[in-house]
This record gives sequence, C-alpha cells and structure tokens, in this order.
Amino acid sequence: MKTMETNGSEEGGRRSLMEVVNSLKGKSLAYRILLNKYFIATMLFLIWIIFIDNNNVGHWIRTNRKLREQEQQIENLKNDIRRTEDRLNQLQSQKDSLERFARENYLFHEEGEDVYVVRKVDGND
Repeated sequence: MKTMETNGSEEGGRRSLMEVVNSLKGKSLAYRILLNKYFIATMLFLIWIIFIDNNNVGHWIRTNRKLREQEQQIENLKNDIRRTEDRLNQLQSQKDSLERFARENYLFHEEGEDVYVVRKVDGND
C-alpha cells in the first residue's frame, strides 16, 4: 500500500508540474523561454564559467593587468640597457671619461691627491 501511495503522490507531483507547464503555454513568451531546459542549462553554464570556474572573468582580468605591467617593466629594462650600453661605449672610447667616471663613482685618485667628498645633508638629521 505504501508503494501505491508513493506512486500516487509522485504522479500528483508530476501533475502539478504538468499543470504549471500547461498553464504557462498560454502565457507570454518570456515564461516559456525561462522554463526551456536548454535556456536553463545555458544559464547555469555561463554562471559557472563567469563566476565559479578557476579561469573565471576576475582571474582573466587580473592576469591581463599583470601581463601589461610586466610588458611595461620589460620596456623600462630595455631602455635602461640601451642607456647603459651607450654609457659603456662612451667610457670605452674616451680615456678621460673613463678616468672621470672612476674618480666620481669609486673615489679613485692618484698618489699625492686629496679627495674631498661632499654629501648633501637632509634636514631630518
């Protein structure tokens, strides 16, 4: 008897669902589209891809931003390399410029010379 009651209640549930679907047949196009199984499956898929998946839209945006930052850093480093190579060529081509570079940056001096280092003092000290 319990099986019959269960079957009866299941059929009753199906009938009520069928009644709802049948009642929507006369309703507007929007209701019919919203209850379309393909529409529901597509919406679930889009929600999954856009918000839940590991490669969601937020992750894609962050990755693109990071890529642009790294490309800018590459350009900056290439410019630094060009300036350094220009300075190296200048130092290798002129003996006077090499000596001046060594004196200014590494405090090189000849025998008998006194070297005075003047440093800018901050107002914080």
